Amino acid sequence: MTSKVYKTAQGKAVDLGAIMLQNEQVRAVGNMNVNARGDKLDSDNRVVDTKPRQIQRQNARTTNVSADPVQTSALKAKKARKINQASAQEPVPHAPVPLTEIDETPVALTVPPAQDVVDTTNQIPESGLAAAIARARETK
Repeated sequence: MTSKVYKTAQGKAVDLGAIMLQNEQVRAVGNMNVNARGDKLDSDNRVVDTKPRQIQRQNARTTNVSADPVQTSALKAKKARKINQASAQEPVPHAPVPLTEIDETPVALTVPPAQDVVDTTNQIPESGLAAAIARARETK
C-alpha cells in the first residue's frame, strides 16, 4: 500500500499510488512513444528500452571512471583509444623503483631579486576625466 491516499470533497478515499502502479505499463499520451514508467515503446506497445537501462547508459556517458585524461573531441578520443590499444598489446615492464635509488639531494630555491618599489599614490593623471576631477579637488 502506498502513502498517496487522498480524500475527495465527498469524503471518499482515492489511492493515487495504487492507480499509478496499475497503469505503469500503459502507453503515455503524447508523441514520445513511452509508457508511464518512461520505458521506450515500439509501435506494438512492446518495451524496447527500459528506463533504468537508459539511466545507466546516461550515467556511463557522463561519468569519467577511467584514469585517462578527458578528451575535448570525438576525434581526439578515438586517436587516444587507438594509442591505448596499441600500447596495451605491447608488454611494458612496470617495476617499482626502490626507495634507495631516489636522489635525496636538496634542491636550492632561487628567489628573484627585489625590485624597487615605485610610489604611485600622489601621481596625478595628465588627461581625461580622472585628470579633470583631480584638478578640481586640488587645493591651493
